[in-house]
Amino acid sequence: MTTLLGILAAYLKIFDASSFVPQSTTFIFYVALPGLVLNALGIKIDLYDDKFAWDFIAVFLILRALALVVAFMVVVIDKRKGIGQIAVLWLSITWISTVILGVPIAGAVFDNPMKGAKYGILAGISSFIFQLPLQLLFLECHRLEEEYLAGKLSTENDVISEDQEIGGKAEEMALPVPEETHTASEEEVANTNGKADEAEADIVSNRLCLWAKIASRGDVWLQIGHNISRNPVLWAIAGGFFLTLTTLGPKYLNETSDDFVPGLGWISQTLSFLGSTVTPVSLFAMGIWMQQQGRNLFLLNPLTAVGCMVSKLILVPLIMVGLAKALDLDDEPGRAAVLIAALPISMASFSLANKYSIGEAIMAENVAVGTFLILPTIIIWNLVMDEIDLFPTNT
Repeated sequence: MTTLLGILAAYLKIFDASSFVPQSTTFIFYVALPGLVLNALGIKIDLYDDKFAWDFIAVFLILRALALVVAFMVVVIDKRKGIGQIAVLWLSITWISTVILGVPIAGAVFDNPMKGAKYGILAGISSFIFQLPLQLLFLECHRLEEEYLAGKLSTENDVISEDQEIGGKAEEMALPVPEETHTASEEEVANTNGKADEAEADIVSNRLCLWAKIASRGDVWLQIGHNISRNPVLWAIAGGFFLTLTTLGPKYLNETSDDFVPGLGWISQTLSFLGSTVTPVSLFAMGIWMQQQGRNLFLLNPLTAVGCMVSKLILVPLIMVGLAKALDLDDEPGRAAVLIAALPISMASFSLANKYSIGEAIMAENVAVGTFLILPTIIIWNLVMDEIDLFPTNT
């Protein structure tokens, strides 16, 4: 309903998508989401608690690692694909909206907002500390790869165009061109064409070497380091770990603690207030963004779109069932892991794809269709787990 309200507001021109969406996204990314993460991870969660779900973090880390291996194998097998396709496939499979949608979904399922924040934040940790840095590496390498291939092929094409231009000028000036010379020119052009094709095929077949060369460039790592250093969510995660590892947050800032300092209660309250805006503002902005995109949201052919939804909403949660069983997750964490794994990818995936000009269509349709399928998906998965007594809960 919040997303539909955003669509209606954009349709009635109450909000301008070109200004509202970037500003609201900036607010969420730099203010609200860090506040939510810092409050949940640094104050509300105690890492020294025996009940802390380290295994819950591990299952999502393993899931993302498995998806990376699959994406890498697909790209290696299909030599026409570049390193950017690894990022696209990985994003479409496991860039889960763990916080924006995971927090309210888990809170609703277990009838406890704090449990929602706990599971949503823990599920997102592996995304921020593992998937995000590698995504940036792949996308930066994709940008350099495209520049390299474009430069390599343009050099070969320049040779062809120069030869053709000389021949054209000779015809225009009606200059006598010996037959042998003309024949040689055609052969030269053909040879050059062949060399260009061979060069392109050679580059495509040796992409692994090219990726290694790109990844060894210092400017790539500097750019990635610069991007990561500006990520406020990572700073919030670091701050949250500092507060909880030193016990400062759970001990003195958590109102349920015996050592709680009442004069510092405003810290958690402010962070909680800001964090509560993450989901409604994000979903409202998503609706405005969808209205702005219009038909551009549905550019994939139906078979590809169905395949994306089946893999994200059915196969990935099924894999999570196996991982949760393998790591002996308890009933509540196990159900939370499956439900969060079934959530659609976040709008941030489209932002990354758009920035690096790759996979915009698949990201946009995944976000749009997945968002509208979230309600039946979660209901069906809950009913299925109840029916087969998988990860039962008392709620």
